Amino acid sequence: MTLLRASHTLEIENAQSSQRAGRFEGVTETTMSKGKTKVPGEKRAKAWVYTVINPLKEGLEIEAAFLARKNWTFRPYKKELEFIRPLESYIEFQCRPNWEDFIASNPAIKQQAAAREPKREQLRKKCEAALAHLDALAAFRNKAGECLRRYKTERPQASWPGEPAPEEQFHRAVAERVINNIQEVLPHYSDSEFWAMFREDLMQFRQGEIFESLDEAGLELGKSNNDLSAALAKVREELAAELDIPWAPYYEESPAIPRR
Repeated sequence: MTLLRASHTLEIENAQSSQRAGRFEGVTETTMSKGKTKVPGEKRAKAWVYTVINPLKEGLEIEAAFLARKNWTFRPYKKELEFIRPLESYIEFQCRPNWEDFIASNPAIKQQAAAREPKREQLRKKCEAALAHLDALAAFRNKAGECLRRYKTERPQASWPGEPAPEEQFHRAVAERVINNIQEVLPHYSDSEFWAMFREDLMQFRQGEIFESLDEAGLELGKSNNDLSAALAKVREELAAELDIPWAPYYEESPAIPRR
């Protein structure tokens, strides 16, 4: 091979390598031990897709369903959002190193994830503030007590609707429904009948600046989640196209993937 031809061949190979790397707008190149750079290999990419991207997208989709209904899944006894969780909690414990590798190798995703967590915490704090507001509101406590007395009179054989809360904390069980904008309670919950009877009386307290601020925080988190989910989908699509890997493991690989 002549020197000119060898040089031309090298230029083509370099151009092809640059083109391949350029497809990974959301994936950084990784410096290898020999000083060269390359996109993730097939096994590493699969680890990212199957143990990081897919669980995160699944979790964010579940959150989207709650957020769309303004159901923050806030629990007064824990002062926590039960089904709107920190991102890391969606990753199986044994796969956390894959999560660390993924965000370290994807600065754009890392930045979006870091921006999302304070929004979640802000929503949690707004829920706490709404709980404190209702706790301190005599009109709300009195209305909850009045509705409970009417319920006991009209449904003397019915089970206690505030389970597991004691009667003196019943207004907090009601506050949870109000804060989470619950429109209907499924029949297997102890307060299903109670809420069907008195929802309109009690939801009238879900108004004012406290709740406007709460709903705005939920909207901001929803936007952040949607942007992150779209970015994760794009990285998955690029990895799949470049390395010819499926978006989910098929039967030959499934046993190696942790089950939730």
